[in-house]
Amino acid sequence: MGKKAQPSGDAKFVMGRLATEWELLQRFMSDQDEVGVEPLDFTWGEEALPYKYRFTLKRKTLGPPSGDIQLKGFPLSHFPIKEEVSFDIYLSEAYPVVKPEIYAVSEVWHPNISPKDGFVCYVNDSTYDLTVHLTDLADMLAGVVSWADIHENPDDFYRRVEIGDYLNPDAAGWAYNHPDEIDTFRAYYYTGGGMDFEMEEDE
Repeated sequence: MGKKAQPSGDAKFVMGRLATEWELLQRFMSDQDEVGVEPLDFTWGEEALPYKYRFTLKRKTLGPPSGDIQLKGFPLSHFPIKEEVSFDIYLSEAYPVVKPEIYAVSEVWHPNISPKDGFVCYVNDSTYDLTVHLTDLADMLAGVVSWADIHENPDDFYRRVEIGDYLNPDAAGWAYNHPDEIDTFRAYYYTGGGMDFEMEEDE
């Protein structure tokens, strides 16, 4: 019987990074309870490591509206509030040189999420680098579901809407015309770092 083939230098690098990511995620899960992480698929070999994950965020967000969307005069009450949402994250054989792919498993209404297949646009290829870990993606997804990414960068959002640079143009157009509704959503469900808080009742 011949000797087992040794992994190439690139393969060793990828496997080392997968091991690092899994270790970081286990620490991450022990420190908080807002994001659940479930490994879905593993590599073959003596040391099986996860290369596909499901992240479930226990944070409220907007689901797709029922009926036809109107870009103007369409209040927040037309949107269902999702209590938690899940995303699948795929790591390719070229990870981390090639960025992970993220797909929303749950129906989420957001300019950066495709309504067709759930694909999530979270960073440009030109700005992604090897220092981005999966724990950073958890923070990024938390910013998406809470609409913090758009609320905190309105000038960039308006510019991108005007050049048609969003996966869900209806969600982008609605948010463009209803910044007050986004403020209401965030004021009701989020504050500061995005944690839920209790609304004060009128006395």
